[in-house]
Amino acid sequence: MLYTSIVAERIGLRRSFAVIMAMSFALNFILALALLLQQPETRTIVVPPTLAAEREVWTFDEAGPGAPYLERWALSVLSHAASVTPETVDSSRRVVLQHVDPGFYGKLEEALIVEADRIKKDHSSTIFYPDRARVNTSDLSVEVEGVQKTLVGSTVTSSRKKTWRLTFRYDAGRLFLTSLTDQPSSGS
Repeated sequence: MLYTSIVAERIGLRRSFAVIMAMSFALNFILALALLLQQPETRTIVVPPTLAAEREVWTFDEAGPGAPYLERWALSVLSHAASVTPETVDSSRRVVLQHVDPGFYGKLEEALIVEADRIKKDHSSTIFYPDRARVNTSDLSVEVEGVQKTLVGSTVTSSRKKTWRLTFRYDAGRLFLTSLTDQPSSGS
């Protein structure tokens, strides 16, 4: 009797252990499946060293970059596209074209070459002073209002309000310029 009770006890322990192991495997399978199917929201925050003193942070999520990053990026591209001299126009064109969407590259390159030829022929310079930027994160566009001046030598030959509109495409963590248009500002 003692022997049968020990055997029964061992069989009971073995069954209990088997049930616990089966439940553990099932729970691990469910957790693994949940981890594989779940797509958590990812948000990356970048604080560039040059802006750390300003406390400006740039955020990115699945939808794309935040407004401060778009604004800073647009102003950077625009500084090379709209502020040029006969000496800097070619290098500025190369910098702008590094950030252009492949589908827009040829069209923009042609326009920038025509503008470069005009600037070199006239020995003129252009400079754009941005006043205000309006960012639309839903369609990744930025409208920058400001004053565009044209100079020949040190003489200002033209000064007018202008609005530049830049649109971007966000792909794999990178912004690509898809359009760059200008128009006179309303009220000029």
